[in-house]
Amino acid sequence: MRLKPAQVKHICQKILVDLRNNKLMNLKRSDVDVLAKMEQVFIADLQIEDDINREAQRLLDQYAAQMGDKFDREKMFSLIKKQLIKDKKVII
Repeated sequence: MRLKPAQVKHICQKILVDLRNNKLMNLKRSDVDVLAKMEQVFIADLQIEDDINREAQRLLDQYAAQMGDKFDREKMFSLIKKQLIKDKKVII
């Protein structure tokens, strides 16, 4: 995960404050509960991306073993990742 838990918490706090200050939402639960759920969802989404990156790297390594290093690894990684995102129907 590229972000530390403290960074995730800070981002979620900022979003919550901005939504509240702009009167875009009314909470039915406490700020603490909402913030905890926001952090949980945020971290879960980051984990999905990490999983896709690992799978893309594994597939890239397989292709490299078959083809040698006759291709641009960064471009191929990006293409593999895009295809995995499409196949898994996730938004990153």
